[in-house]
Amino acid sequence: MSLADRLAENAAKRMKPEGYCAYQVMYENLTKENKKALDDAWAKGYSYNLVLMALRAEGIKSSNESIRAHKKGMCKCPKE
Repeated sequence: MSLADRLAENAAKRMKPEGYCAYQVMYENLTKENKKALDDAWAKGYSYNLVLMALRAEGIKSSNESIRAHKKGMCKCPKE
């Protein structure tokens, strides 16, 4: 297999559905209580890093990049 073929194969496996937002997927899988806590943190102006550290401490996977992209409206969430 050539490098070009392997790159194309790997890229095809990693393609996300249109409108995929890692932050939104994470948020939708939170409990009602955790959604409220996260919403409250944003309302209080907590930093992305502070929120990310708390999420990770609770065993919730997320990344600074996905949080930042979502909060700045640069993710692939459907825009209203």
